[in-house]
Amino acid sequence: MNPLVSVIVPLYNCGEYIEKCMTSILKQSYRHIEAIVINDGSTDNSDQIMRHFAGQDPRIKYMFQSNHGVAHARNAALQAAAGNYILFVDADDYIGIHYIRDMIECAEKNGSDLVIAGFTMEDEGGKNRTVLLPQNYERFHNEVWAYRLSACCGRMYRRDFWDKYQIQFVQEEGARAEDIPITLFANAMAGNIAVVSSAEYYYVQHMSSAMHNREQKVLFLFPYTAFRMMYNKVAECKPYNSKPFFYMGILKFLAQFEFVIYRRASRAEKKRFRLYVQQLLQDDYAEMADSWKQIRRTCGLPLSHKAAIDLFVLKYRVLYARQIG
Repeated sequence: MNPLVSVIVPLYNCGEYIEKCMTSILKQSYRHIEAIVINDGSTDNSDQIMRHFAGQDPRIKYMFQSNHGVAHARNAALQAAAGNYILFVDADDYIGIHYIRDMIECAEKNGSDLVIAGFTMEDEGGKNRTVLLPQNYERFHNEVWAYRLSACCGRMYRRDFWDKYQIQFVQEEGARAEDIPITLFANAMAGNIAVVSSAEYYYVQHMSSAMHNREQKVLFLFPYTAFRMMYNKVAECKPYNSKPFFYMGILKFLAQFEFVIYRRASRAEKKRFRLYVQQLLQDDYAEMADSWKQIRRTCGLPLSHKAAIDLFVLKYRVLYARQIG
């Protein structure tokens, strides 16, 4: 019997895009799926569109809730999910026709808790495409693509793994990237991670999004609570996969906030982030910096990412030295 795949779609004011998203899910060549759509209090025509879709296909579970945020919506969908596997699709993105088939075949063949596929990033007109295509994953030796493709979309999780560790998204006021701590945890703890060398998840980039708004003082806040919970949980459980690569992923994510996302943050927020990092990493920083030194040359990250991590490591080495002094 074919395993059931639960496709989770959090929905908020995406009436312009949800039809294309849902059509791509329902037309999958792998048919044994359920689409769980949580409308997080949309005020546009999203509800009307979804009620039409739900009336046409019994594989859709459609629910409406007052606005609580994407993390709350994903958690609610997970409670309703009945699948052997779960994957996430954002309501303004879409997937290729064989996306789920390729993921499930890979998961079943390898006995994987986690399967990672690539992305095709495109603008709203379907042009200016950038393809991120993952290469081989080898536990302890070459885990880099698990950290280069770090959003919760573009991944399929075995439900038993999700339940074993009682994984939950954390909703934080003003924070984004709340899914990254979960993917970092999975990278450290999932068994038999495998990759599908295709890029049939189409990530649509909108010029009106926070990432493209140059007038904002800060794009969004760091997921402080979720990241601390993840970091402590990995320490308690002990990583199943490579600790040096996990540390690399930690440094990469923190460096992205330090030098890119928080570039226009207020002075107070920058200080908050710096003190948070110093406190969180203080017991592991020396091991983390040494691990990075060992795998830096061969880890497979782009040079720009390596340079950002190098600067981050240097900056906090100085800060820790001042703290001791």
